[in-house]
Amino acid sequence: MSINTIDTARSAPMPGTPVLLGRPVRPEIAPERLSRFGDDRWDLTPGIFEDHSDSTSINFKRLPPPWRDAVKGYLWQLINEDHPRTLPSARAGVRCSLRSVSFVKGPIERLIIWALGRGLESFADLDAVRLDEYLAHLGDSGVSYGSRQHSVAEMRRLWAYRDVVPPRLAMPDAPPWDDAPARELLGARSDFQPNNRTPRIGDATLVPLLTWAIRFVEEISADILPNFDEYRRTTMGGRQYRQAGRRLYEADRQQKLTQVLAQFRAAGLGLPGRVLADGSREVRWAHLARLTGTLGATHAKYDRSMIEASGLRMDDYAYLTPGYAVTVDGIPWHPGPMKYDDALGYARLLLAACYIVIAYLSGMRPGEVLTLTTGCLHHDPERDLWTFTGTRWKGATGSHGGKAEEGAPRENPWVVDALVAQAVNVAEKLGGGRFLFPKSIRPKANHPRTRPLRQRPGQARTATRVAEDIASFAEWVNAFCRQNSRPDTIPNDPDGRITPSRFRRTLAWHIVRRPRGLVAAAIQYGHINVHVTQGYAGNYASGFPDDLAFEQWLERIDQATDLEAYLDAGGHISGPAAGELEQRVRGTSEKFAGKILLTGRQARKLLQDPLLQVYPGRGLHCVFDRTKARCITATDDSPDLSGCQPGCANIARTGPDIEELRTRLDRLPDDSLAPSIRHQRTTAIRESIQSIIETHQKGTP
Repeated sequence: MSINTIDTARSAPMPGTPVLLGRPVRPEIAPERLSRFGDDRWDLTPGIFEDHSDSTSINFKRLPPPWRDAVKGYLWQLINEDHPRTLPSARAGVRCSLRSVSFVKGPIERLIIWALGRGLESFADLDAVRLDEYLAHLGDSGVSYGSRQHSVAEMRRLWAYRDVVPPRLAMPDAPPWDDAPARELLGARSDFQPNNRTPRIGDATLVPLLTWAIRFVEEISADILPNFDEYRRTTMGGRQYRQAGRRLYEADRQQKLTQVLAQFRAAGLGLPGRVLADGSREVRWAHLARLTGTLGATHAKYDRSMIEASGLRMDDYAYLTPGYAVTVDGIPWHPGPMKYDDALGYARLLLAACYIVIAYLSGMRPGEVLTLTTGCLHHDPERDLWTFTGTRWKGATGSHGGKAEEGAPRENPWVVDALVAQAVNVAEKLGGGRFLFPKSIRPKANHPRTRPLRQRPGQARTATRVAEDIASFAEWVNAFCRQNSRPDTIPNDPDGRITPSRFRRTLAWHIVRRPRGLVAAAIQYGHINVHVTQGYAGNYASGFPDDLAFEQWLERIDQATDLEAYLDAGGHISGPAAGELEQRVRGTSEKFAGKILLTGRQARKLLQDPLLQVYPGRGLHCVFDRTKARCITATDDSPDLSGCQPGCANIARTGPDIEELRTRLDRLPDDSLAPSIRHQRTTAIRESIQSIIETHQKGTP
């Protein structure tokens, strides 16, 4: 892709100076469409290359006039500077992304409003006393901890530019709050929970959601695709889609009409009609014209006798000819032939199903899924391996060290299941263009509108729109279930709306908490752990191992919390590592209580802490210590719980572990009549388990 560039010779911005003077601009954006410095609303979207991104703009209208141009000057500097100022915890020399710049105005506006309320005419009056007053104001304002943290950071950024910003914004030379860390200024974060990141989708919602999505991809798509294909071809026959000057002569028109009427008859359909307010019916001439490639008025004027002679009834709607064949447990998924006006809606439901399948079963980030392009899927027949490649947006850096505006091609492809490959193929047929998930799947008219709309330039679907599609999908499923007394409805998730980012988090949770376990009802996807965490998709550039590390850290903390509650309730631990287990549980509580993790990489590092090396097994806990372990090789970093040896010094057992052993003991066969070797082995196992249980009951380690 080529990138438009603008002359970047620097000078003080004038009202007509482009806002994106020093930024790459999307090639399809005409220069006259770019925002200018004098505008009260700056559209930054032309400089954002993620096709799935929502529009991004900055509105200055709420700023008081004396301050408005000053803030504009500061933000223009952030957008176009060649050598950004170095800030704490930021990479040197890397300028803000345009989306980050759009978030700067809010904290500055909040500070301006506070300053005006105290009669301040410039930020030069922000001495140490007033800075402390503003900090107290933030604490009393009710805004979140994150918003207060952001305000402090933006004030420090503004201070770093004090020698180049307009005078009204120039702060005193002394660093705000003497560079004290934000955590000291704001205090401990009380609203933090260890898992307050993107919430996972609950099983009660995920199972029917994924099951129905798979049903749409594997089965119902066989009905939707041909109907949507006819809808698309029919729509393209409309007047606004035809080439200028194209016309059908009478003989050609009537021949085409004869063919269309024959197709209606073969499909068991009548003439496309509509029901009027008085209950009477009339032919939908415009729809008939789309099918014949002519004008509706022409048929109404010249071909009425031919249409009446066909003997076809008049339907209440315009129907598509492919009909339906798919049933759900013997019940037709659709009541009769599909209406022309409904085909687009059903295609959107199918596209939502494709997104659900691809996003959840691949582990990709939403932006990478939404910008998948036609032809991204590859199959290796020798290994029967399906892979696809996309564009990496998060973490992609350019030669300047900052964010790569156009993203970066993924070097290692994602390895996926054949079900995901099928969803990709279905999405390609629905999209019919560059992207699998395009901004719109409605056919585009050849003739432009008389009034051009100010549209988002990105051509892929946004995450916001996909969330709406998923909600519509669930609504349709639930309506179908109610009408047919089915129990497999999709309940609302306790944590709210199903957004695209929640699928990746949910997959990571299932891999860690239920390895090779739940994926969806009635399907087997047993190699998901291998596919996603190892090989191609598991490389660190994908970011997914960091998500897994975060989930693993949460799991270890949850386990330690449960064990501490067990001990506090008087629970007993037995086994050679009983004392060590209790020490680690207590130590984990003291060390990690309230611990804030900002990144998955931090979680990966913390997972190496010896306190967290506790692994639940079958009827035991492994309190892992490499020097004592009997199950590992020289290269192993964690225990092999499937090869646990009874005499290992790392074993500890809790009450629930003992109950699991009791269950195992009850299930041992009574094989006194079995061959001697087998009988002796069963007897030895029974005696060993009984000894472990008795030792635990005595209350001794």
